[in-house]
Amino acid sequence: MKVELSKRAQRAVARIDARWRKHADQPEIFFEEMLEVVEHLETVSNPGTPCPTNRRPQLKRMLLEKTKCHLYFVSDERKQRIDVLHVWDGRRERLPAL
Repeated sequence: MKVELSKRAQRAVARIDARWRKHADQPEIFFEEMLEVVEHLETVSNPGTPCPTNRRPQLKRMLLEKTKCHLYFVSDERKQRIDVLHVWDGRRERLPAL
């Protein structure tokens, strides 16, 4: 499957990566883990954990274990595409508005 990041997801990746690069002991860890998860999404059938909302009943998420961020996405088997809608720091005390 092909993985595409929405503009919102791209902005979130840039923001989170900048924060990790500025404050973490391993500054590149978020970006490296993000690349690993995207590669995983491209090669595994039916990835992620269901996380449905009223607006997006097919929504799923995947945890980036090292950084505790979540990748929120929907997959379209017919188009062979996964659309990443948002990346969210799982340490926040609320869920993103999706």
